[in-house]
This record gives sequence, structure tokens and C-alpha cells, in this order.
Amino acid sequence: MTRPRILIADDHALVAAGLRAMLEPAHEVVEVVANGLDVVSAVERQRPDLVLLDISLPGRSGMEVAKDLAAHPSKVRFLMLTMHADPIYADEAIASGASGFVLKMSGPEELRFAIAQALQGVTYVSPRLSAHEGTATAPRGLTADRALATLTTRQREILKFIAKGWSLKDIADELGISVGSVEFHRNRIRKTLGLTSTAALVRFAIAEGLVKN
Repeated sequence: MTRPRILIADDHALVAAGLRAMLEPAHEVVEVVANGLDVVSAVERQRPDLVLLDISLPGRSGMEVAKDLAAHPSKVRFLMLTMHADPIYADEAIASGASGFVLKMSGPEELRFAIAQALQGVTYVSPRLSAHEGTATAPRGLTADRALATLTTRQREILKFIAKGWSLKDIADELGISVGSVEFHRNRIRKTLGLTSTAALVRFAIAEGLVKN
């Protein structure tokens, strides 16, 4: 059975060594890269199935590298593995094309699961992130107008498409992003607005005049 080929981009030698020990022998760690400037060339050289990408890298940040990888002809999948628990980073990473966002405080089983999901084309975001969201969720009693104002431009755009009855795939095709990214944004919209279903999102969008009833 062919082992998935993993490239690790992390500038902490002990962390990288721990990741290698954790992943092998079920995965083949093809290389460890410690500088953001070297990630793309390593991908071209090693042709990994997946890149584990830290956000805090010298040379170029993981977020900058993520955009390079998303636009790269190899279409390599990459998973953000970071100590940064702010959901803003997760939003940006998924919107940039990451296959997932995992915190370094996560256990080995969660990381292995996230890698398996990513290799299958399924976006994974660590559930631990929700414990760190703080003011990312609209406070109780926030008015509809102010709740809408907390959404990003992309989220408002996706909300309009959802309210029109578009499928996640159709929205993804229209916006040129992955289905996983659309699903992630939809879930963030629900949490921000305090709504628990797609039907509730539709009713909210119509009530607020985002689409014509």
C-alpha cells in the first residue's frame, strides 16, 4: 500500500521531529522545510500529497505561502498546523484554499484524522477552535443590522447565494473556491448570526432584504 507523502513546513526542529515520529511509518515524510521561501520549491522537488504548513515561518509566512500553493499547478493539498487559535486565521486559511486548520495543541489522533480528511478532499477545522472564538460570535441581543455588519464581504455574498437556494457546489463554482470553503463560511455565518439551520439563514436574508422574497 502506498503511503501518503507528507512535506512538513515548520521552523521548530523539535516540533518537526515530533511530527515526523508521529506520522511515520503510516506516512512518508519526504522533507522538512524551515523557511517559508523554500516551501514551493520543495513541493516542486518532492511532489508531496500534502503539506503541513505552519503560519509562523521565517522568510514568508504560512498565509503567504498558502496563496502560492493554492495557485500552484500541482494543486497540492495543504493543512495549516499552528498554535494560532484566533478564528480569523482559520477563516483566511480556508478562504485561501487550505484543506484544513489544526491547532498544535491537538492530539495525534486528531491530526491523523485531519490529514485523512484532507487527502480525501474534505475540509477539516479543529473543534478546539470554537473554545477560542471570543468576540467572533455576535453577542446576545445584537440587532440584525449590527449582526450583518460583522459578516465579511465574502460571507455576505455566500449568504445571498444560500438564500437564493443555490447548492454549495454551485456557490463554489460561481466564486471559484472549494465546496469545503463554502461550507466553512456557511457555518461561520450561522454562528455569527446565532442561527442553527439553512432555512433560518434563508428567512433571515429575505427579512433583511438581501434577496427578493
